[in-house]
Amino acid sequence: MKRLAYIFLLCNITAFCQQTSNYIQYIFGKGAINPAASGVNINQKYYYTFGGNRQWFQLDNSPKQTFANFSYTKRPPRSYSYWQNFGALVERDQSGVISNNSFYVNYTIHLLLRKNFVTSFGVYAGFRKFFISPGSIDVNDPVMQNASYYNYSYPDFIPGFRIANKKFFFDIVARQITIPSQKDIFSGRHVAGPSRLNPSIFMSYGKVFSISDDWIMLPSLSINGQILSIPTINPTLMFYYSNRFGLGLASRNLSFASAIVQFRILQNLSVGLAYSYSINKISAVAPHNYEIMVGVAPMGLTEKHPGRRSVAKCPALDF
Repeated sequence: MKRLAYIFLLCNITAFCQQTSNYIQYIFGKGAINPAASGVNINQKYYYTFGGNRQWFQLDNSPKQTFANFSYTKRPPRSYSYWQNFGALVERDQSGVISNNSFYVNYTIHLLLRKNFVTSFGVYAGFRKFFISPGSIDVNDPVMQNASYYNYSYPDFIPGFRIANKKFFFDIVARQITIPSQKDIFSGRHVAGPSRLNPSIFMSYGKVFSISDDWIMLPSLSINGQILSIPTINPTLMFYYSNRFGLGLASRNLSFASAIVQFRILQNLSVGLAYSYSINKISAVAPHNYEIMVGVAPMGLTEKHPGRRSVAKCPALDF
């Protein structure tokens, strides 16, 4: 049974995997998904997030994603009508024998249209390296005769847009719009076959509801998928207490049911954990999936600058 599940996984690598980031905690890791969400809190001059997930934990070479994100926010000296953010993102996506590493830098501008209402535009720019794990494929395989074990695909641009206030947020991101395949467009190198990378769209929307002075409820929905294909739909319901911890439930199509817990350890350190149970047929051999995210704002670099014009912070935990 495990062998059959593994064969099924490998057969779907080219068509469905190695495509885009897909995290259950897309609100926590918003800056790693949408460049326009990097530096949304003007009071956090420096900020780091990192994390990852492990899908179908019991299978060898099962899908794994990891990321690390750094951002620096530059405030104007006097007016808070806008601010800028600069940063970097490193991602690794492994599915079966094929993996890719992505390296990006970002620029984001946040515009305060009116009190507590912010529109943001951002872009990630970089490249992706696709490679096959050494020893995983027979070098005499005919597929590999005219191929290589690694190649670089570039330039990769990921534009993003975000609009938010204290009560809601909306994100939209376009990926794989400048690299149509895993083939190096300059040298012609490709891994195994020059598998196509279809353009994809990620969208998310969430709205905050106050339950009491201490509790808020944040239902949200994300849609992630290739254009003209069936998308991944991820509804989430989170409850947060006094900006200290959060509990929630989520699902992803008819594939996973998830439980989420997020908590603040220190003033400058927050952790998010998610466990997902496979509710499709693969649960017979690999039901368990895990995800962790950590956000760090260095102590002493989060000083507040109150002024006449306030700005919107991210709903839920103030990551």
